[in-house]
Amino acid sequence: MTISGTQIATQRSTSVEELVPLLTDARPVLGVMNFNIIDQLIEQLREAYPAEWIMHAVAVNSMGLPGVLEHFRARGFGAVTASASELDIAKHSGFMAHELVHGAAVNTWSILRQLMETGLSLSVDNFAELNRIDELVEQTEHVQPYLGLCVTSQAPIDDENPAHTHRGIGLRDHHQDILQAYLDRPWLDQVHLNFATPPATLQDAAEHVVAIYQLAEDLEHAAGSQRIQRIQMTGGLPVNFASDDVAPSISNHRFALQTTVPELFDGKYTIVTEFTDALTAKAGMILARVEYVKDIENKLIAVIHVETPLPRDQGLRFEAYDDAGERKDTSELFYYDVAGPTGMIGHRIQLPEIEEGDILAILDVGATAFGPASTFSAPVYGIRADGLLTETSVLRHGHTVDDIVHAAGVYQPAKLLH
Repeated sequence: MTISGTQIATQRSTSVEELVPLLTDARPVLGVMNFNIIDQLIEQLREAYPAEWIMHAVAVNSMGLPGVLEHFRARGFGAVTASASELDIAKHSGFMAHELVHGAAVNTWSILRQLMETGLSLSVDNFAELNRIDELVEQTEHVQPYLGLCVTSQAPIDDENPAHTHRGIGLRDHHQDILQAYLDRPWLDQVHLNFATPPATLQDAAEHVVAIYQLAEDLEHAAGSQRIQRIQMTGGLPVNFASDDVAPSISNHRFALQTTVPELFDGKYTIVTEFTDALTAKAGMILARVEYVKDIENKLIAVIHVETPLPRDQGLRFEAYDDAGERKDTSELFYYDVAGPTGMIGHRIQLPEIEEGDILAILDVGATAFGPASTFSAPVYGIRADGLLTETSVLRHGHTVDDIVHAAGVYQPAKLLH
């Protein structure tokens, strides 16, 4: 099954018509997650990767809404967490210990002890943390399955783009050290692939996977038996932010890996995939009512009540609708800047003529706007919209002004230091 860009656009138009009445003077912004799109992409994933020894997971740092996480869990997904708060969100969303994979850049002693006691799959970020795990292993009678190192592959493709990561242990820098760590610790039985830079192409992603697969094979040769039982691949499927098309597709990803490293799919290793961005980006959007339209130095600026919440290098896509939710005529386009309360959100965006009260849809934000670290504070709705059936439900109520003031800190003038 495939989902086309046309289908995504049609479902989006249906969603906007349904949700526009919820935009009011008191609530001029809301977020949307389309569950139909998620389900169609999950179906594509299962068609491309159907084997029982492949575990699919969703990353809480990209998608932090419990209602969406539970949706994935009910369809057999695990969850990848990278902080104590993300771990609690995953548990709150119904995930059991055996469905969780935890790999944080930094953990305290108490967190590591808790992780070891609860039997979660754990990805160890560095050698210093591994030394702490050694001490905890000595204090436990049983070491949980699927405990291993987070390894940054430093594949040849990285030579062209300097690494921008603080995660994991560099494979090229510490190849022998990594092998020795596994040889000294028979209870290390998984390896977690960390991308130094997000792969721009599927071939780039495949080069990283080859490096990690070869590490597992090198370890087996050195140990004389299979040591790695599970390989975790976090990400690796680029998202198209230029149009509604889902490209590259999940089947394209499988083909690239199958062609480059076919041995990965012979069932020897359990595989964990995490394609959260690809599964959720197209399903998410933000709807915002245009409060003002103004011009400065011959530049048209549409002002909306959206902060600058979207930590992504790619330019954002926008669509314009009238106040009734009908998409505006695009036969004549103008360049607009789009601004929020604290700064610019989009520069030189081609849009039809915008008026006060119109609706701007910010597209492809399902993997960026609703994570735990996002500043997006408006309500978020889940929707099923296929042109025939439309249903909505609240995924998050949003923060009130009182909530935001309370979170700013404690005001105790009598105890202030002067």
